Amino acid sequence: MEKDFSLDTYQDLVEEIKRSGFKILTLKEYFRKNGDASQFVILRHDVDRRPHNALKMALLESSFEIKSTYYFRVSKGTFARDIVEEIAGLGHEIGYHYEVVDKAHGYMRLARDIFEKDLRELRKVTEICTVCMHGNPLSHWDNGDFWKHFSLSQFDLLGEAYISVRDQDIYYTTDTGRGWNRMEYNLKDTFPHSSISLLPSLSTTWHLIDLIRRKQFQKIYLQTHPNRWSWWWLQWYRQMGEDLLLNWMKVLLAYYHKRK
Repeated sequence: MEKDFSLDTYQDLVEEIKRSGFKILTLKEYFRKNGDASQFVILRHDVDRRPHNALKMALLESSFEIKSTYYFRVSKGTFARDIVEEIAGLGHEIGYHYEVVDKAHGYMRLARDIFEKDLRELRKVTEICTVCMHGNPLSHWDNGDFWKHFSLSQFDLLGEAYISVRDQDIYYTTDTGRGWNRMEYNLKDTFPHSSISLLPSLSTTWHLIDLIRRKQFQKIYLQTHPNRWSWWWLQWYRQMGEDLLLNWMKVLLAYYHKRK
């Protein structure tokens, strides 16, 4: 049997989305009002680390003639220019996965300078129309707070993957915590003010595949972290260990903040 959170299982998920007839959108397409279809899936990938995993995922999607959005951090080991170029060359959208409030330790003027610098670097490689905050669970800063001080139009951006989506009839699901909407392990991948609905918590990708097959929900916003989706056994076990450790750290952090 296939292991969950393997590239083979992701292929099963993509095949079901394609087979079920959902229109598949990038964030750029959604913000440009292509989200008027009665049934669609927004596909978003946050490339936190291991960019080679993102490339394998992008190649798989392209084999099904699917385009999705890949948000890259501009950090050592993640911003691999050749990989960004190759994924963009496949027709996928590239976006900026910003963490500037963390980098600037809460100083907003410095955060703006870092944002502009990182955005320029990415735009040397490809068009950048949308951005998405990186939610570091170990940081007490919230990168989404950047937009309390600045606007998207200042940076010639179309939208932000959290704050710009406010349609209650779209249902969001994320693989944060090595499950689907396992909110006890999700400290930062959330939407402001319940501006979007959530799919029910699902323990496996096969449950998600079945939900898509039954078309219980018509508009789905699906977010993954490519580093979580492995293609060989040693990598799979290493990632599972990392996920379990991080989940325990999140539980301890949540308990600590609750006691404060």
